[in-house]
Amino acid sequence: MDESITKEPRKAAAAPKKIFKNKIRRHLPVGKGPYTVGCVDFMNDHTEEGVFFRLFYPTKKSDIYKRDRQWPLWLPRKQYGHGYVYFLGRNIKTFGKFFNWYVDDVYVPALSQAPVLKMDNIKYPVIVLSHGLGGNRTTYSTLCCELASQGFVVAAIEHSDGSASMALRLKEFFNNNFNNNNTEDSTDSHSSPESSSSSSFTPPPPDTPQRHRLQHLNTFNEDWKPFEKVEDIFDFKYRNGQIYHRSEECRKVLDLLTAMDQGELIHNVFGVVFDTSQFKNCLDLSKASVIGHSFGGATCLCTLATDKRFKTGVVVDGWMHPLDEQVYKNVTQPVLMINYETFQWLANVKQMSRFLTKTMITVRGTCHQSISDFQFIANPVLARIMRVRYSLTPKLAFGTSAKGMLGYLRKHLGLAGDQHSDIFNGDHDLVINGTNLKLS
Repeated sequence: MDESITKEPRKAAAAPKKIFKNKIRRHLPVGKGPYTVGCVDFMNDHTEEGVFFRLFYPTKKSDIYKRDRQWPLWLPRKQYGHGYVYFLGRNIKTFGKFFNWYVDDVYVPALSQAPVLKMDNIKYPVIVLSHGLGGNRTTYSTLCCELASQGFVVAAIEHSDGSASMALRLKEFFNNNFNNNNTEDSTDSHSSPESSSSSSFTPPPPDTPQRHRLQHLNTFNEDWKPFEKVEDIFDFKYRNGQIYHRSEECRKVLDLLTAMDQGELIHNVFGVVFDTSQFKNCLDLSKASVIGHSFGGATCLCTLATDKRFKTGVVVDGWMHPLDEQVYKNVTQPVLMINYETFQWLANVKQMSRFLTKTMITVRGTCHQSISDFQFIANPVLARIMRVRYSLTPKLAFGTSAKGMLGYLRKHLGLAGDQHSDIFNGDHDLVINGTNLKLS
């Protein structure tokens, strides 16, 4: 018998399986709490009466990494990159391009415009966040995501007082010709802050990437407001006026959150379709807090002094110079002051000590930006050169601060969860009780 017939035919080798793995987008740290985080940009009015903020909140539980295509960019527009560079006093044409290139692919791990998570008998305490000089609504996205993942609703304001590195507002115009290019949003222009702070940027070319475009209503142009530089940065009258303007914006945000909790449908002139009535009976307005960094720390204290709906506050490496006597007299709520090792100076800490309801700690191995996102975006060498990190790793620097403020808020708002009392009591290895400076 032919041997070839008796042998079983050889099986063809299996073709290698093609494994398609989508590379997860470059992103900031994901919140460590039990909630998945959603976010939305909101502007209630295009006039000076309006306020612009990014709202972070718990949403339906899901694998955040599998939904990275729903994450918003950390730098929503190139103008914000130009704003940072202008604030630092660098050449926008050169350094603006580098900055935008360097951060162009950084995303915030929150689901854009996701619905709020509604649960029986659970209401989310609210936080209003005030940025420092040269910040904006996305500068502290890591902190916002962490707080929202722990069950808070956080509104990060983009202040319009001239203290933001770049602030976006809308300007009404009346040309409703849909075929006119001016009806498109001026989004990706190459105008710099030096050229004009009040006129609209030129419209983008038709091939502008969609991620840099916003769908505003046809009746508005974008109005970019760069950081206002003044001859004397310590001009008390000017800075004091700014903190009252900023605290008024904090009050307006709390008013809007109150209206949302009552089920009001509030129009978002920013052009984002988002049903605010879904927050009905979801917010615990009796547990409202305000947090601020640096100049935002002064804003936090001014807000506590002028609006007693805010029950507690957290001042992160605050700057006290802009405060007047009325603020010192009228802050009665508990305040946590988290200072960083390399930033504070004697006169500033002495002013902090005047607040009788404060708890003060200093985190070792930290610098002024140890609460912001920059430390996570820049590589270690560049971060040290830019002074956005010090000897402590970003994970430890940020984590110690975040745990301290979370524990403090839980304690003073009567919330469940780990209070991390070792941190805000100064019993932690990385924390100094009070200050590292000699006050006498």
